[in-house]
Amino acid sequence: MKIQIPLHILALVCGLFISCNHQNSKNMEVAQDYPSNCQTNEYIFCYTDIENFREVYNSMEQGGDTLAAFESYFKNASPGLQGWISRYNWTPEKLSQRISQMPDYYQSLLNADTELRGFEHEIAQYYDRMKELYPFEFVTIPPTYYFITWGGGGSIELTGNMISVDYFGYHEDLDHSEFEPYGGLFPKGSFPLVPITDIPFVAVHEVGHLFQTYLQGEVDYVSLYTDETKTNMLGYAVREGTADFMAYLVSPDLVDKTRYTYGEAHEAELWELFKPHLKEHPDNNKGWFHGRSDDHPDWPWQIGYYVGCKMIQHYYNQAENKEKAILDILSAKDTEFHEEIAKLYDSKFEP
Repeated sequence: MKIQIPLHILALVCGLFISCNHQNSKNMEVAQDYPSNCQTNEYIFCYTDIENFREVYNSMEQGGDTLAAFESYFKNASPGLQGWISRYNWTPEKLSQRISQMPDYYQSLLNADTELRGFEHEIAQYYDRMKELYPFEFVTIPPTYYFITWGGGGSIELTGNMISVDYFGYHEDLDHSEFEPYGGLFPKGSFPLVPITDIPFVAVHEVGHLFQTYLQGEVDYVSLYTDETKTNMLGYAVREGTADFMAYLVSPDLVDKTRYTYGEAHEAELWELFKPHLKEHPDNNKGWFHGRSDDHPDWPWQIGYYVGCKMIQHYYNQAENKEKAILDILSAKDTEFHEEIAKLYDSKFEP
């Protein structure tokens, strides 16, 4: 049975929502004052930034002032895009330069919102399942914002699930030449792209991080990246492995199949390679959480996520009380507990 006490942290986000009298989904909310294309019967998926980007790109193609167009794009940014711009220090100048260098790729993203809408029902079901796994009775999942800006993937704020679709434009006929000036595409290069069908996994993975933020508190959550004493390979493994494992509990089909298939065939070997670097900075160990490993060019992208997921899975499997185990892993913020998780996982490989 879930712990039926209110969470004070809900106050951080509940102002975004009003109650909905829809009876067919658990704990639904509808946002106030959102454009009509952000409304759904269950959760909020916002595509206004992609629509704005399409207008900006078309204006650029017709010979308009490129910089002025992207300044307008930034000015009209959704709360999700605003959060991304602030976090990663993007400017209209940077974005316009990148897109002028990769016009064909960005043209291929202009109508991404059409396909993204097709994922709404699937993602809503996954969000419902995530709420069921959350160790307290009440939890809010904020709007999911889709936008286009250089750089990609997902990130989370207490007020929004932010997904930059630039990362999700891979297809078999993709022209790789536009990426060569930036290191080339993974696995031969260092820049990753994945298919748009990976969006549901990333959306759920980021909600895993949202739950971590709720339970750890925003300051402690962010300290993994701001406190050098906590910024290490083990901390990243627990952080990202937990989000991946939560997605796995929602549906095993959500996991990155390339990464997981390789990992299952090399689990013990990967752990032996990972273990000596637990206290080191991830930036000094490429191939695990970002970049490409020169020593192991066969590794799938971010194989460290797999290692972290297996660490968390082993902790969960060994726990008698599974609901408490979920609370434990989502709340994991202390180095001592991270080390306990690693020690338990290491015992799995003892003869």
